[in-house]
Amino acid sequence: MPKPSLFALLVAGTLISSPLFAAGGKIGNAVPKLTLIGNPQLNVTVPGMSPKLPRPPAPGESKVWLEFEADFECAEDFPELTIRYGLLIAIPGKATKLVEGEVTHVDVTKGKDRHSVMYVAPKTLTKLGDGKPFTPQTHVKAYWVEFISQGESVGVGIKSSAGVTFEAVKAGKDALEKVNDALLGKHQTPFAPLFTDYFETFKATR
Repeated sequence: MPKPSLFALLVAGTLISSPLFAAGGKIGNAVPKLTLIGNPQLNVTVPGMSPKLPRPPAPGESKVWLEFEADFECAEDFPELTIRYGLLIAIPGKATKLVEGEVTHVDVTKGKDRHSVMYVAPKTLTKLGDGKPFTPQTHVKAYWVEFISQGESVGVGIKSSAGVTFEAVKAGKDALEKVNDALLGKHQTPFAPLFTDYFETFKATR
């Protein structure tokens, strides 16, 4: 069976999220969110160390980060819960790009108001925007999160300005250009020490 073209991915529907634990689902009300944010101002001082100032940004370089957040609810406890993040980037005249990343949380408890997050760095946004200012409204045609527990998909949330569904993305993703290592875990960013009581606990990396 031939792989569907990008145009075959454009089907009806603008938001597909996991309904509230329907049909035995374990993750409900999964909502992905994109926000452009600036660098955190931590103002940390260390005795004996001179302050280190950030270098000026290069011409055309973005000064903002893309925060990719996922809100969700759990119908049960999860010792480990992996969340796979995805972005479909489209620039006129360029190949459509697929950006993917994942994080794993530990000790995620049953209940509402659970949160996860990944980030895209300023330099990467400049690259993804083909040297022009990056905005989700202009460049992102779809974005989604998939929840994995013990190798099983237990929930999905997707938003799209072009009517792309998660099923269509899965069917056509092999035909898309991949961008690796663009999505960063919170521990890889200046936001690492912030909001530790808001986001679910991230699994330690080695």
